[in-house]
Parts: sequence; C-alpha cells; structure tokens
Amino acid sequence: MAVLYNLSPLKAMELFYGGEKRGVWKGDFIKNEKERGLVLPPELKEFLENYAYLGINEGGEGRFKLFHPDGIGGVLLEDDEEGDIHLLVIGVLNDLWVAIRMDECDYLRIVFGESSDDGTMWTPSDNGTLEGMYSVMFCAQLYRSADSFVFEDSLEIDAVLKRHGADKSLILPSEGSVQRISLCYDEDNGAFITADFSENDRIEMLHVVPRKTFEQRKAEKYATVSLDELKVLFDGEYYGNSLRCDYEHALEIELEIIKRLENTGAGDQELYEQYKLAGRCCWSLKRPDEALEWYGKSGAIVERLGDPKKLAEYYHILANFYADNGQWEKSDELYDKQLAVIRGNFPDDVYQIGMNYLSRAQFLDGAQGEPERVIELCNLALEQFQQNPHDSGCKYETARAQQLRGGAKRRKKELDKRKNAE
Repeated sequence: MAVLYNLSPLKAMELFYGGEKRGVWKGDFIKNEKERGLVLPPELKEFLENYAYLGINEGGEGRFKLFHPDGIGGVLLEDDEEGDIHLLVIGVLNDLWVAIRMDECDYLRIVFGESSDDGTMWTPSDNGTLEGMYSVMFCAQLYRSADSFVFEDSLEIDAVLKRHGADKSLILPSEGSVQRISLCYDEDNGAFITADFSENDRIEMLHVVPRKTFEQRKAEKYATVSLDELKVLFDGEYYGNSLRCDYEHALEIELEIIKRLENTGAGDQELYEQYKLAGRCCWSLKRPDEALEWYGKSGAIVERLGDPKKLAEYYHILANFYADNGQWEKSDELYDKQLAVIRGNFPDDVYQIGMNYLSRAQFLDGAQGEPERVIELCNLALEQFQQNPHDSGCKYETARAQQLRGGAKRRKKELDKRKNAE
C-alpha cells in the first residue's frame, strides 16, 4: 500500500464511505430523460446515483445540497456579449441557487443565483467547476467526521508529509477551484491528507484526518458513517432493493446500528424494531438459530412494553418464521396467540384477523400441505376481508385469498383424480 495522490473527489468519497452507496434510483434518471428531456452530465449523475442520500449531501449552513433529478431544471439567460447562456439549476447553498453552465463543453462551471424582487442575479462561483464543488463538499464532510490536524508552517508540513511517506512533488493543486485543493490518502495509516495551495502553487495549509488503524478499520468498517447514514444505507438495501436484497450486507449494516444504539442506551421501542430487522435478515440467510436469538431479544422487549399491538405483531412474525421452517405446531400455537390478542383488544380489526388465516394458508400451500386445510383457511380469511370490502387492504387481500383458494381447489382435484385412478 502507498499514498494515493490527487484523487478525484468522487474517488475520495468512495474511499471515505468504504464503497457504500445510497442515491437516486436509476429509473428516476430514465424517467426524467423520457418525460422532460433532462439529460444530466455524467459527473452529476454519478454523484446523485451514489451519494445523494448520504450526509455529504444533506445541506445545512454553509453546505451544498444537490437536488433529486425531479427538482433539477434549466434556465436560459440572454447576454449581449456571450449570447445565450444555458444553466442547469442543480442545488442550493444557503439562500443561493447552484447551477452549472451547460453551454460550455470543456468544463462544467458553477454559477450562483441570488433571488430578489427584481428576479435572480447569476454570478460565477468561487468554487469554479462541478468537480471543485465536489472537493469542497467532500472536505466539509471529512473535517466534521473526525479530528482534523492542521499544519501551516512549511517545515511542519514537510515533516508531516515525510512521516506519511508522501512525495511533496507529487501533490498538485486541483483545477477548477479557486481554493485549489489536492485530496490524497495514506493507505498504510488510513488517513486522508488534503492540501490547500496558494496562488503560487505552494502548500499553505495541510489537513491530516486519521481514520483508523488497518485492524480498527477492518473491525469498524463503518467508522466514518453516522448512525443516520447507516439507517439510510440499510433502508436502501433492505427496502429499496427488496427484490434483490443482499441480506448479508443488510445484516452487516444492521449489526452496526444495533451496536451503536445499545452503546448509547437507546429506548426499547427503537431496539425492538432493530432486533426484529436483524432477525428477519438472519431468517432470509437461512440462519434460524441466530434469527431466534434476535427474535428472543425483541420478544423480551414486547413483554416489558405491554403493548398489545406490538405483541400481536411479534406473535405473527414468529408464527410466520416457524411456518416457513415447517414447524407447524409451534406456528399454529403462535398464530392462535396472535388471534387471541387481536380479538381481545381489536375485535373489529378484520384485516389483521383475516391476515392471520391467510398467512397460515400461504405457508401451508407453499409446503404443499393438505389442500382442504388451505381452502378452509382461505374461507376464514375471506369471511373477515369481506366485512370491510371498501378498505384497500381488505380488497387486495381478498383477491389474493381467492387466487390461493382456487389453486388449492385445483390441486385437490388432481390429488382426487390420482386416488381414484389407483
């Protein structure tokens, strides 16, 4: 390993977040291209696709925030000297609009817009280009994520660079930013090194931001990621990517969330939700013993809370778990417990009562269980859903129950034919 010199800000972000990404769904870019003819520059699209929902783009005082493609739009300015100037408004900085000039092919220059009663006044930005702005965004996130050591004396700067094994002659000022920042990374020490250059290309300020030792970074992959960002990353993998969820990755993030919540003394409600999610990930990974450990923790919290709604939910989840693992007696016992809680506390909740029966039928049918029992359970579910036919949930589940019942009837007919043939 060695020092990585003069990184692009997007590469620096990749290192900072350890390869984690959470951004705009690709379909949103396609939708805007088709419906609005909005074709974003590749550099802007790459940032939004990878980092739009992470802390680096959350905005706030003195910090940039770039828009979702739905909020990006064009502005046409007429200039006596330059002719038409095409701007693309991409975000905000405090009370200023942030735009890029689309009529220049060689680089994407940043322009600020200040609104007033007389309209919007557009002026070039001190940050120069889109890449220069990314460097500023990265440094703002980097410096607030950990302790930053600042050196301004030339002898100290030389000594620090030598200590990191960095060749000063290879650290060059970036183009496109008045601040002229160079982003470097010391792989051996796990530290970012950023250099601010003067107008005569001299390093006038050096920031060193130690991350972790190699062993610490390996054990604490998410050391640079905040708790809120971890939750965003989890939601992106678990919910946003639900059809192709990488449950191993989701569980890794979830375990980090749980560790931090436990260390800070989080409340029962939040821990219950996180334990439940960890259990679900282990379930999907076919690790039932680990799943039961997490469900056991969430169950202990439910008992302390004494919340019948949470208790019914817990029984239902655990019943589904045992049904999926073919442990029908345990599953039915828990479904019955759930039903007792609902009938005792929410007797008019026909949707939840119906879902109790429908869930039993779905797991039993999936395991090719007795079709007569599947039909019976579907009928019980339909009795409940049909009591509130105008409810969207009941309406949708009615169709599913009818479809499931129809399949069970066909399967029963085939089995009867085989028996008669024998």
